[in-house]
Amino acid sequence: MKNAVSYVRVSSDDQAKSGFSIPQQITNNMNFAVQNGYKIDKTFKDEGISAKDLNRPALQDLLAYCMDKSNNVEAVVVWKLDRISRSIADYSATLEPFFKENNIKLLTVTDINGDGLDVEMMRQISMVFAERERKTAALRTKEGIRGKVATGQYPYHAPIGYENIVQKGSKYKKMIIDEANAFFVRRAYVLCLQGDSIRTITSKLYKEGFRNKHGNKHPKTTVEYILRNRAYTGKFYYDGSLIEDTNYPPLIDEATYFAVQKKLNAPEKTRQTHTEFAYNECMTCSVCGCRMTGERKLKTSKKSGTRTYIYYHCTGNRGGECKRTSYVRQELIDEAIINVLKGITIPGEIHDLVIKGLKDVHKEHNKDFEQRKRSIRQRINKIDKMLKDVFESGMGKYSESLQQTIQDWDIERKTLILEEQELLKITKTFFEQSNCLLEFCKNCHRAFLKANPEQKRRIVQIVCSNFSYDGENIIIEPNQVFKTIIKSGLNKKKLPRLDSNQQPTG
Repeated sequence: MKNAVSYVRVSSDDQAKSGFSIPQQITNNMNFAVQNGYKIDKTFKDEGISAKDLNRPALQDLLAYCMDKSNNVEAVVVWKLDRISRSIADYSATLEPFFKENNIKLLTVTDINGDGLDVEMMRQISMVFAERERKTAALRTKEGIRGKVATGQYPYHAPIGYENIVQKGSKYKKMIIDEANAFFVRRAYVLCLQGDSIRTITSKLYKEGFRNKHGNKHPKTTVEYILRNRAYTGKFYYDGSLIEDTNYPPLIDEATYFAVQKKLNAPEKTRQTHTEFAYNECMTCSVCGCRMTGERKLKTSKKSGTRTYIYYHCTGNRGGECKRTSYVRQELIDEAIINVLKGITIPGEIHDLVIKGLKDVHKEHNKDFEQRKRSIRQRINKIDKMLKDVFESGMGKYSESLQQTIQDWDIERKTLILEEQELLKITKTFFEQSNCLLEFCKNCHRAFLKANPEQKRRIVQIVCSNFSYDGENIIIEPNQVFKTIIKSGLNKKKLPRLDSNQQPTG
């Protein structure tokens, strides 16, 4: 019999709701392995841990065990695909390439198994819904945070310059100014407006006595976080919405805050964000193995004036000369990917299968989702009616207990509205991912051309097993499943030694 290992995982929510117990998963995996000609050599267990990322002890042990060729692992068996991951990016960019590189099959007891494009597409659909379920479950754990936001309190740990104190008779702590550190927060804003860089501000604050809890120097990233944190104005963002009705004092006035943002966002300041740079999480330097990272640069010419370009270069975290010699323009990367995608034609029956799969899985998982949204809206409407009835009964006639009840209703209403907004965002994300997948099936390269940076990154993670740059060539190696259906196109695009490949100036 062939050697296999078993991976089982349960979070407390899973165990309570669905009975995905560890013993049951072990038994199911064992039976499935025997029926398919495998012998379970070792079982790896993660208990009470979410699959939102790959930082799980047993999973890391499993990956290390698989890399050891002496263990001769030929398959990893899981009860369901979402046991090993509930993140599309982690599955597509890390797990799937890892198992393929080590010639290990990822087998599931309840989901689809096998090789081929149809299997891969169905697994991508499964991951879309696994991530959606994870985000929906996360909403339930955020109820306490929404309660704090509804009462105007900062929902996270107090930022530097503030401290949390216990409030008598309240389950939430109150955030007050910590004058010792508030001085350094205000000082950072003053220095920034004077034109000092973040590195210089960090050094000056350290010399003036700004220390972390261990008495050491704060890193540059902490100072940048202070300068960009809207919470210091007495207002903060929660899940994309600006919360203005807060109950803690500001440290910085809004005019000062926005003046600093203008300084930080000046053209000479490059700010690296995954939302802007499509290839930050998936392109590597083939010389040293470091990630390629994006940055914006301005170029001025008499003919075209000043224009903004996006370049990618090696981070240089492992030393060497890679960073200096690895600059490449985003347009050239786009062109190389499009040349590969033009050679990929998804068969019509696969497209139909994806549509059917999306509909079936959406119908199955949408019942609880829609029920929760209806329940929230019904409760909001009921609170609105109760408030209306109270106000129409006559102003100024309320007892102290009734006034407290009205306040409680108002807080509950704000909390429910926040939860409703989060549910709508999850629904929107799901449909965007589904549409991206359908567009990809219809016409790969056109879907790529229309995609935003996040969707481009997603397409690259689906298609490529190796996506790197060696200083001259953009190296694109499609996953095995796509190699078989590529009609034409280049796996390696030769780039001329133009200015676009040299370190930009300006």
